[in-house]
Amino acid sequence: MAKAKVDKYAGTMKRQKFTTVIKRIWKMAAPYWTKSEEKWASIALLAVSLLMMVLNTMVSRRMVIWNKDWMNAFNNRDSQLWLQQIGVFLIVGLAMVFSGTFNQYITAWIQLRWKRWMTSYYMDLWLTDNTHYKMQVTGSETDNPDQRISEDIVQFISHTWNYTFSFVQNLLTMGTYLVMLWDLSATIPLIIGGKDISFPGYLIVLSVLYAVITTVLSHVFGKQLSRLNYNQQMYDANFRYALVRLRENSEQIALLNGEEVEHAKAMAIFGDSVLNTFRTMNRNMKYGFYTTSMAYVDAMMFTFILGPAYFFHGAMDGYGTFMQVATAFQNVVNAFKWFYTNYVGLAVYIAVIDRLYAFNDVYEKTETIVHESKLQISENPKGEITVNDLDVYLPTGHLQISAKDLTITQGEKILIKGRSGAGKTTLFRVLAGIWPYAEGKVTIPADKKVIVLPQKPYFPIGTLIEAVSYPLPAGTYSREAIQQALIDCNMSSMVNRLDEVAHWNMMLSGGEQQRLGIVRALLFNPDYLFFDEATASLDEKSEAELYSMLLERMKDTTIISIGHRSSLAQYHSRTLMAEHAANRPGSFEFLEPTDSNANFT
Repeated sequence: MAKAKVDKYAGTMKRQKFTTVIKRIWKMAAPYWTKSEEKWASIALLAVSLLMMVLNTMVSRRMVIWNKDWMNAFNNRDSQLWLQQIGVFLIVGLAMVFSGTFNQYITAWIQLRWKRWMTSYYMDLWLTDNTHYKMQVTGSETDNPDQRISEDIVQFISHTWNYTFSFVQNLLTMGTYLVMLWDLSATIPLIIGGKDISFPGYLIVLSVLYAVITTVLSHVFGKQLSRLNYNQQMYDANFRYALVRLRENSEQIALLNGEEVEHAKAMAIFGDSVLNTFRTMNRNMKYGFYTTSMAYVDAMMFTFILGPAYFFHGAMDGYGTFMQVATAFQNVVNAFKWFYTNYVGLAVYIAVIDRLYAFNDVYEKTETIVHESKLQISENPKGEITVNDLDVYLPTGHLQISAKDLTITQGEKILIKGRSGAGKTTLFRVLAGIWPYAEGKVTIPADKKVIVLPQKPYFPIGTLIEAVSYPLPAGTYSREAIQQALIDCNMSSMVNRLDEVAHWNMMLSGGEQQRLGIVRALLFNPDYLFFDEATASLDEKSEAELYSMLLERMKDTTIISIGHRSSLAQYHSRTLMAEHAANRPGSFEFLEPTDSNANFT
């Protein structure tokens, strides 16, 4: 499966064009700058940053001129020019220090604001309307969405900012020095074979040709780096996730002595990372040979071009002028070679764009599936649940279970039974609105408190008060109410541990976790309570005590239980059976037996 994902996305990266990359960047970056509540403040900061950038470019150009005069002052032993340039240096130097340092602060400020907003934005996408769950059941192909939010957003903002404004700075620099280079081309001859073959702007033409050649060669040697960086992030994230899974299930693994198997699986996943690292190292080595060689060529190129004019024809008035031309030429070449200079970083950036865009893409596909669902869920003020002509499907399209005409009134106690895999839990998901693969009509009570207790309840890492109060914040219930609920659920040993911070899902046994789930339900005091085998880990005596207490405390609460034990029938007034559908092979339907539970109390 992981290999299939890699090949799919690698193919996507090979086919995408420059315009596609730009569209993806705009789609992910635009919401902050066009829709956010803090866009105007950030745009103002952006304007300040651009002003500092322009100032820095102007000062940099003036520094090149200063460098020429400074060199010529020493070359010509001109003390007056030397003293004059000391004052110029102090002014220009202070301007460079201020513009550069202050711009770094403004840049960090904007990026922090952008990161804060974008993280919140993506968290909203992921968590609103149960999208985090729906992205899984609708066949999500994005790997490690948590990493997309925690890491890729930071990298996307950093790279987008750095490369965008590096490119803008590059254009400003190029424009500034192109003018200088054009003027110098008219005064300095190009001598080859003893002949002057210069023409207007020849230094610009040579710099462009050199930059194009080196950029094309850079792409040839480095084009695989984007795919390799993309895969590396995925392999490393998969390995981290495998270790987290091992830690969270350490008890089961220890009981089964599964350490050897887990070690082999984890190292196999890590092996993918190591193998991809070697591939990246090999590609970086080849690219490094090229870039190192070109660094030496860069150092000599200008000398080869202007050396004859300087040494044999005296075309320049001093070493300072030579250095001015050299600096201007090198800046223009670097400007045209921007893609070559940043090639490795751009490869990483494109991989970040692909990963973050994959998250967006899967989110939109999930939204489309949910929007196109034929399930109609509406609210009614009667305080009852009705189901009409409901067909529930698996993501593969296979019909799992049907319900033609069901009505559950306020205060009823209903038991749902049937073989494993019949779709009982999926019915709960449909009623909760998190399962889009269904068609039919469902009405649910309006403005009613509902809580679902699964077989394995979830508790956030934190204090015991936070665990039992979830999904409401700590402080919702008084300490006295929590302590009494713990006592009522036979968890008196936990009464003095309310402020203890722990990973409760790992610390407590399955039965204790289910008791703590019922404590949560008691505190929440719902109008509708759904039990999805929420007492299956308890012994029958404890289960009976808890059900008896719930029936006494929650007489007006509708309780719908999924369970397999026959002893549960006495606590429910109705039973629904998930049985094989007569005319639909492989699927089930909910049927209501004609006899009632006479032993209901």
